[in-house]
Amino acid sequence: MATPSKTYPASCHCGAVSFTVTVSPPLDDPAQAVVHCNCSICTRNGYLFVFCPGSSIRFDKGEGDMTEYTFGPKRLAHYFCPTCGTSCFAQSTDPSAFGDVRGVNVRTFHDVDLNALKLKEMDGKSM
Repeated sequence: MATPSKTYPASCHCGAVSFTVTVSPPLDDPAQAVVHCNCSICTRNGYLFVFCPGSSIRFDKGEGDMTEYTFGPKRLAHYFCPTCGTSCFAQSTDPSAFGDVRGVNVRTFHDVDLNALKLKEMDGKSM
């Protein structure tokens, strides 16, 4: 039996970056956990990550307009809207480490009850 999936519309605050993300299993499935990391950038940006292949993200607009930010050991590139500053996703800078997997910020998803999500704590501060 195939794992269920659901496609969520998402965007930055101003709408300059707009996309859909197909998540499998869906966010309301007990098997799906959203990652809440305590590292400095995740804390400051309020990231709540769901990890999925880049092929599950379809941009309507703004993909090439996002600003990329790396820091410290530069293991992750963080992408955000240059107009409103919304943090949209992060991706490994080393394709051999995680392939094309992206951590998409669930806070960009439309009409998702963040309080209903199952969170998985990650100690990124210690990495």
